Amino acid sequence: MFKELLSQYSIDEHETITHDNIEDRMKRLQNELLMQYCKEKRLSIWFPSTFDQAIGYEDLSLTDKFSLLEAVVQITVESNVESARGEITETDYDTKNSFLLNLLEHLYATNPTLAKYLLLNMIDMISKLSVPCKDILSQMVFNNMWTPVEIMLFIQSVSDMDQNKIKAILHTAQTYRLDCLTALSALDKADPAKHLEEHGRDEPKDADTILDEMRELNYPENILLVLEDVLKYMERELPKYASVDLSEQDIEDGKQKIKSLDFDNPNMDTLKEVLIGMSIAVQDCTTITGPNGKKIEGYFPRLTQLASLLMLLLTRYGTESDKGSLLEIGTGEGKSCIVAMFATIQAICGVKVDIVTSSPVLAIRDQEEWEKLYTKFGVTSSVVPPKGPVENYEQLVEGAYSKQIVFGTVGTFAADILKQEFERRSTRGSRDFELVIVDEVDYMTLDNGVQVTFLSHEASGMRHVEQVLANIWAMTSACRPIELLETGEIQWTTKIQHFHKVAFSAVSHSVPKFSAYDILLPGLQMNFFSKDDIEQLKLAEEQSHKEGQSQEIQDIQWKAIETFMGKIGIAEQYDLLHILELATGIQIECYSLTNNKARLHDTGKTDDNKVKILLLENGRACQILSEREVIDATVSQIKSKLIYLDVAGEKEKELKEKEMGMIIPSFLKTYLETTLPVFVENALKAIGMTPGREYMIDKGPAAETDNVSGDDHQYHAIIPVDFKASGVLEKNKRWGDGLQQFLEMKHQLAISQMSNVTNYMSNFHYFKRYINGKGIFGVSGTLGGQADQEFLARHYKTRSYAIPAHRHSKLIELPVIQVSAGNNLWIQRICETACTVAERGQVVLVICEDVKTANELQTKMENQTRDPNKITMYTVSGRHNVEKRKFDGGNIIIATNLGGRGTDIKVDDDVNKCGGLFVLLIHFPSNRRVEKQVFGRTARKGNPGMVQMMLCRDHLAPAYQGQSIEVMRHLRERYEVSRIADMEKDELLEIEMKEQLFSTFCQYLGDFDGNYTEQEKKDPTKATSRQNPNRFDYQPALNALKECWALWLTVHEEHINRHDDTETLKHDLLLQLQTTGDMLLLGKSDNFYDHVKQAISRTDLHCRNRSKSDYGALSCWETIVTCHEMYSAVALYNQAFITINLESKDYKSKAKELLQRAHNLVDVYLSESTNTMVSCNLSVTSDFEPHHKEGTNFQRQMEARLNTFKSWKGYIESAINKLEELDKSNDDAVTEESSVYTLSEQTDYITKNELEALYDYGLGIVFEVKKKPKFCIDALICFILGVIQVVAGILVCALSFGTATQFGLGLISEGVSDIISGIKGMIEGSFSWAEWAISKSISIGMSLLSAGFSAIKSVYSTAKGLITGTKTFASVADDIINSGKHVFKSLKGTAQKAVSGTLRETMKKMASSTALKQNFMHATKYACQEIGKQAVTTALNYAVDVGVQKLFHSCLQDVFERTVSSAMKSNSALDQGLTKVVCFGVPKAVLQKETPDFKIDKKNEEEIKGLVESGLAIEDLVLGYTTAHEVIDKLSTVSQTAAGILNQKGIVKGISLATELAEYTTRFVEILQTIPTSAIINDKFVPTFLETMEDIKPYDHDGRHNLPDVKRLKTDLLNNIVERVAKAFTDACAQHMASFSTRELKKHVNSVTGKAVSNVLGRYETQRFFDDQHHKHNMKTAASTEGKPLSEKERVELQDYVENISNEKRPATAVDLYVLTKSGLLDGKGIRFTVVDKKGKKLSEEYYPGTKDGGGEITLQLTKEPLKTK
Repeated sequence: MFKELLSQYSIDEHETITHDNIEDRMKRLQNELLMQYCKEKRLSIWFPSTFDQAIGYEDLSLTDKFSLLEAVVQITVESNVESARGEITETDYDTKNSFLLNLLEHLYATNPTLAKYLLLNMIDMISKLSVPCKDILSQMVFNNMWTPVEIMLFIQSVSDMDQNKIKAILHTAQTYRLDCLTALSALDKADPAKHLEEHGRDEPKDADTILDEMRELNYPENILLVLEDVLKYMERELPKYASVDLSEQDIEDGKQKIKSLDFDNPNMDTLKEVLIGMSIAVQDCTTITGPNGKKIEGYFPRLTQLASLLMLLLTRYGTESDKGSLLEIGTGEGKSCIVAMFATIQAICGVKVDIVTSSPVLAIRDQEEWEKLYTKFGVTSSVVPPKGPVENYEQLVEGAYSKQIVFGTVGTFAADILKQEFERRSTRGSRDFELVIVDEVDYMTLDNGVQVTFLSHEASGMRHVEQVLANIWAMTSACRPIELLETGEIQWTTKIQHFHKVAFSAVSHSVPKFSAYDILLPGLQMNFFSKDDIEQLKLAEEQSHKEGQSQEIQDIQWKAIETFMGKIGIAEQYDLLHILELATGIQIECYSLTNNKARLHDTGKTDDNKVKILLLENGRACQILSEREVIDATVSQIKSKLIYLDVAGEKEKELKEKEMGMIIPSFLKTYLETTLPVFVENALKAIGMTPGREYMIDKGPAAETDNVSGDDHQYHAIIPVDFKASGVLEKNKRWGDGLQQFLEMKHQLAISQMSNVTNYMSNFHYFKRYINGKGIFGVSGTLGGQADQEFLARHYKTRSYAIPAHRHSKLIELPVIQVSAGNNLWIQRICETACTVAERGQVVLVICEDVKTANELQTKMENQTRDPNKITMYTVSGRHNVEKRKFDGGNIIIATNLGGRGTDIKVDDDVNKCGGLFVLLIHFPSNRRVEKQVFGRTARKGNPGMVQMMLCRDHLAPAYQGQSIEVMRHLRERYEVSRIADMEKDELLEIEMKEQLFSTFCQYLGDFDGNYTEQEKKDPTKATSRQNPNRFDYQPALNALKECWALWLTVHEEHINRHDDTETLKHDLLLQLQTTGDMLLLGKSDNFYDHVKQAISRTDLHCRNRSKSDYGALSCWETIVTCHEMYSAVALYNQAFITINLESKDYKSKAKELLQRAHNLVDVYLSESTNTMVSCNLSVTSDFEPHHKEGTNFQRQMEARLNTFKSWKGYIESAINKLEELDKSNDDAVTEESSVYTLSEQTDYITKNELEALYDYGLGIVFEVKKKPKFCIDALICFILGVIQVVAGILVCALSFGTATQFGLGLISEGVSDIISGIKGMIEGSFSWAEWAISKSISIGMSLLSAGFSAIKSVYSTAKGLITGTKTFASVADDIINSGKHVFKSLKGTAQKAVSGTLRETMKKMASSTALKQNFMHATKYACQEIGKQAVTTALNYAVDVGVQKLFHSCLQDVFERTVSSAMKSNSALDQGLTKVVCFGVPKAVLQKETPDFKIDKKNEEEIKGLVESGLAIEDLVLGYTTAHEVIDKLSTVSQTAAGILNQKGIVKGISLATELAEYTTRFVEILQTIPTSAIINDKFVPTFLETMEDIKPYDHDGRHNLPDVKRLKTDLLNNIVERVAKAFTDACAQHMASFSTRELKKHVNSVTGKAVSNVLGRYETQRFFDDQHHKHNMKTAASTEGKPLSEKERVELQDYVENISNEKRPATAVDLYVLTKSGLLDGKGIRFTVVDKKGKKLSEEYYPGTKDGGGEITLQLTKEPLKTK
């Protein structure tokens, strides 16, 4: 650029200076020009130095210095310096200031930042303005509001004015962006500032202003003509329709006009009418009713909104090349209204419209906001995904896509396309890709254009790779990135260690017979330390490895080591390494830290293989490696540990030598060898990533699915953050190639399962689908620069337009501040600026680059006594919502880019008067669009607003540091152009290749489908192919092909990155797919997990009918055993399950053998889990903060996984033992299967995931072996007896006509009970007549007690008193009512009527065949109802027993585990005992090999575990149940029932109380005895355990206990002991407490259930029928007996009674009727009553004869009310 300047102005340089520094040459030229100018103008020779001071030359960047030189050249060489003076007189400014003013005019247009500096210095020289006034004027120059000449005029005009008054004028002019002439015209007003404020409240722009701005933006002339015609018409005519409403006919006419329009060449009159109608509709739909019920009128679309609508509608007007339009519409300009009008018009024209929003929340909001408009025009709309029940989701989605307008995110739309095209589901129905409207179109297409959506597919067998990732993390987690000071290159430091160990590690591979201590020996001659010092160091290091030493001794040893290493400073290390370099010939570069960067000590090393070591204080150091060196070294070490098992596996003896490695199935070999370098690269990437920046730890999507409230750390997950653009937490996004898993290990989260990409759709290709339809349309606050818009035009066939704002912008941008004194000062400066602005009445929005910075700012502000209530965080969408608030002055909002795009922050009017919302952007956005979006948060809708950048220089890229904002933006724009070009050449090309390859795969899947009929796809048992009977079923085959495609894509990733020939790759892919497909059709596959999926589906079929067939499952599992015996534990287990079910010859011995083999092979899974756990535990460092301080998810996951496999082994052991037992007794076996969830009693989220993962291994169920029940004849006899009793009860009820109803019902109830007992006995294969007899005797006793002698006596005495008249009416009524007879309500309007009838005729009627049939029907009905009631009650009682015990178990488990764990781990005797046991199995020779990866022999480990297991005397710690429980239970049952019946007489109260006391006391004592205490463990358990270990040789503390695998096994043993003891305590206590609590619960449940079931089955109606019969029988018996005459007293009582029952509100009973007819008070009349229902329908009629024949009768009509359950 400097050379071009010289050439342009023909300036020659002397040859002697052409080789000088460019900066010196520029300065020399500038000084010469200024000196020449001084001579010409006769200025002082000191002017150049004065000029440098005025401009602040020394602080300028090189780029700014060149801009200044360029301006100086233009002024001195070609410009007339007098031209800038204008109206300024010579007397006011001398020639020097004229030059500066002219220079200021040049810089004003090209470099406002530089112009600002110059202006401030000029103002200092010519005026005495206050600092605030000078700041505002410099900001005006920076914003190009006033020219320098205008500013000088203003300064001249206010030279005598008060400074505060000047400040108020300038502040108001700046706030409302008023021009200088307006400000000058207000100077003569009484209150200039107020005058300017009123002038600043401008009206919306008129049509002419809008059109002028469009012309300046180079709109096509033909479009402008249409816009001018239509907008001026709308401006003139639309206000006339303010009070007009659209009728139904108007709407129909409008729709017809819309359909008639040809938007390629529209009729202008029709177009105007359509816009008028649409505007009225918008006003109607935005009219709302306020809180006070007052109507709030809606709004017409603004002229700018109508202009935007026209630009969308007239896309093809005058052109054929454009397929769509993209509009840049400022924030707050009503984009959603524009989109709604455009979508409505298109939908009316019959076009299906898809509207893409940036978030699901916005999709729902926009659809609901404008649904009223759509409905008004008969347009249907929906949102995807739709709300509704999960089971109907497919139907709901299809229904949503059938609507005319569909809202959703790009991820949802793309996923639904994949579901339809890849998974063959009818998600979108027949919906085509006609027209799409994209909100925030730049973000979707430019920022996230290469983003890919894919349906999750968890790859088979990836759990085996987990241990590899853990080992990689263990090797790399200590590495840290470091910048080399001299070159700026980023390299990696290794683990920090003592200096001599680092040096030894770096050179030991090249120097044989060499030790770390040899490196220190030269220090003796250099007097760094003495020989004794070295000896003490050796001794201290050796002793530090020994176990059993006190903390005091360990501290002494560590202090000795530190004292020695403290003598080896950086200088000493450098000297020792120099000697080592000379001795070995290995070049060593030494570095030290300077400002956290590695500074090289010396230069001149020429060897490319030189060793780099970073020297640190206190004798510490670490090696420096390049990223490639770290990757290569790690990959090499990992490969040396990997052991790929060949097909058919390897024998146990052959595997002994391989125990140090990681066993991996052979089908993963190609995958791992390809991806290992990528894994290591991502491990390093995970180290460099920062929480709160690239990702956050927050609740994952599962928390929303499970409706988890609060911060449950079990749901914590790594959530990617789009911090560079939107700041949104991308909860549905997961990183691939191990990066997600490394981040989880970094923070000790549960490790998620890896997945492979089998399907995808990029945003780029999704939007391109609409090009063949009606095109792509979009709106955004920013469309970027020319390069961005050209990219959109090239790829999407669109044209971009910027729409003018409806009001003049009042945005003020303050000059950028770069803070160069480090992060802390930068944070402090931000806080000070935000607080200062807030204190002057504005609201401050601080936009941070990441959440980490936002949290840091919040803490800093709150610590500086800032009111926390005035600080609002907006960093997580959904958690913080600022759009619903209206902020007043003084508030500070701290946000990420989340608050910078699409967020509407509302402030009150007082804030706007103070300058509006102040946006403080504290990072430099990656592109112009993001910056403009952030600045668009303020000055919305014509309101004032301010923005400013405050940047930390250390955080900026080197190219930006120290540059002006103009230069920074120019450099960024060049980078954006380069980025887009690179994206087109690389990323888009790669995506295009992958899309073509994916299309090839989908095409092959379609062809492969032809091998299966539709029936075979749905039901594998319907296979019709006879040629390939062993072929894979459809779904397993489909999955295998997907796995094949995913593996091929991974292996060929490098080919795609190199942009190899696509056709060649397609051919290779098809060849691989065809080979795999052919093998699958023959029933073959190299991946044994393909066979697992096949076997699972067949086993599921077998489980439906176990005895019929295995459906080929057995052969599938056998194939797996043949393929990979090492991983065949699940296959063997399932084989045993099927073998037992089929009961073939010698099935028990075969199953036992299979289970024994499976039991041994479970250890393979345990070994993998242990490898993962040990590696991750070794990599825990203090600078990687765990996600949860008190117990991490990773620890919980590993515990759950290991416990699950151990529990499964327990099931296998139990099954083996049971088979041996049945084999000895020659009994048959049967399996009882259950879900894998029974393997753990924990129900937490992490354990649930671990149990679900077992299905991937093929373990879908676990089973218990039980004795096969034999048919029990006794149970059958009991069943028959029950049937007989039920039949007898029915006959008694039917034939007795009420005489023996209660007896009959009792027989039915007892019979049903015997039927249930018989069925249960036949199912279980056992039945006890003794238990039946006891139960029956109790039942009979209760029957006699409840309905026996006393009840008979009561009925007898009652009847006798009524018949003979010896009892008063009141006592008779009380007896009857207390017996529970039903009550009827009396009806109004009784009448007397004479009838004839006799008791004999009544009895005759009752004995008719109709009554008999009715009785029999009700008796049978009652029997069925009783069966239903008792069946439900029995089932619920069982559920209560199980549920309560499980509840207590769940409650007690955590408590007991903590108690037992604390007691066990704090017991030093137990710790030493376990150390002795474990070290007994470790040879001492291991210590001589210095092998850090030593692992205990598996066989020895099993023996150690068995030894410890045998020493556990857990049964003695808890008390079991005794026979006393059964006695108490039986006695309690009898006494409680009896007490309830005879409570009034005080009988059995004592028995009941004594029984309850005995029961409660027994339970309580047992509960107390089962509570674990330290005393029980320390005094009973541990001594007993240690006694069993006395025969083992004592441990001599030689260091074996420090070996990692020894520590691991010791921890495993301790955890196992804790688990066993805690479980024993939990089981015992839970059982006692459950037994203690269930009786009352079951009593309540039985009562409620009995009533509910009885009500549902109508049992109360049946019961009432027999009760009525029984009452009628009793009453009619009494009616047929003559009574004695009543005494006077009794007559008075009866007279009173008659008066009472005459009251229509008083209910009458059947007893009333009998008593009245026999009392003589009715003069011998009888009573006839008719029973009707509530509708008046006659139900029955009864007659009660009087004492005199022919005495007449009284007729009563009674209403029957429905019976309600109490």
